[in-house]
Amino acid sequence: MNKRIAALLLLIIMIGCTPIKASAQVGKMNVSMTAVIPENQIDKTKTYFDLKMKPGQVQELEVLINNPLDEPVTVENHANTAITNDNGIVDYSNSEPKLDETLKSPFSAISELEKETTIPAKSSKSLKVKVTMPEEEFDGVILGGLYFTEKEDKTKEEKENSGVQIRNRLAFAVGIMIRENDNAIKPDLKLGKIQPSQVNYRNVLKANIQNTQPVIIQDMKVDVRVTKKGKNESLFEQNKTGVRMAPNSNFNFGISWANQEFKPGTYTLHMNVTSGSDEWKWSKDFEISKKEAQELNEQAVELEVDNTKWYIIGGVAGAIVLIIITFVLSQYISKKRRQKRKRLKAQAIKKNRKKSMTKTSARKKHKKNN
Repeated sequence: MNKRIAALLLLIIMIGCTPIKASAQVGKMNVSMTAVIPENQIDKTKTYFDLKMKPGQVQELEVLINNPLDEPVTVENHANTAITNDNGIVDYSNSEPKLDETLKSPFSAISELEKETTIPAKSSKSLKVKVTMPEEEFDGVILGGLYFTEKEDKTKEEKENSGVQIRNRLAFAVGIMIRENDNAIKPDLKLGKIQPSQVNYRNVLKANIQNTQPVIIQDMKVDVRVTKKGKNESLFEQNKTGVRMAPNSNFNFGISWANQEFKPGTYTLHMNVTSGSDEWKWSKDFEISKKEAQELNEQAVELEVDNTKWYIIGGVAGAIVLIIITFVLSQYISKKRRQKRKRLKAQAIKKNRKKSMTKTSARKKHKKNN
């Protein structure tokens, strides 16, 4: 019997909601991470790094890695910038994300750490992370995460998982939030590009939402509806709560097309976003081209094809055929009737001639007898 195939590649720990003491067990592996809280920790009850630093300050952070196993464990280390993924979740797992144009100081650019760490059996090891703050003072927060994955042992993997293409891997994160002051930042969202797309080969409309400020936006409620341009009837609707956005990030909010075909035309997207007392409203036109619709529809699975136009075309074609048949039949019947009338007329003329000839012959005979 094959082993259970699963991939544990993403363990996201959200700031303020989940303690950042991450541990994961994969097969026989059980490794724990603990952030060593420094003196400049703002809230010492938190188990992730919540730091107050100064412009140009250099600080060395420490994470304690504990390995209780009877064999050494090697993990790969990444200092990642927090982004917002397309599920509306703050995500630390991407080592090379496409960063938002408004982000001035990515956490990945101000931090340094060794690429991998080996922890001996039944022991702990300290991992040092060097953070260098930008020289220019800033308001708001820098958000990132220390993301760790189990290093693959290809020889061991091939031996233990013969015939299995995907195997379990360890992944965990330690969040880091840094600020320099307590100045309040007013959130600002913008609605960007709207385009037809697909998720798992299903038609989806994607609307890009951008957080332009260095502030975490939490507990967002997003309500969307799509109409034809100039119309009020809703064609598609999507609602989502609990959305969170990392500072200076953007993501594509997906609107399900309900397994329907994309149809070329101009539409309007109506979006309403709330977070606490803040609210944003947009109505923005977008177009789906014939080429886009055709390409995506051909790739889509479980697509409910709208055959209305074919019904109309078939109905029109059927009506035309019926008219043609009716016309041909009427012409045929008219022709037959004309031929019959002509034949009857010819017969009548012939009969009259014969009768006339008979009368003439009788008169001649009568005269002869007299």
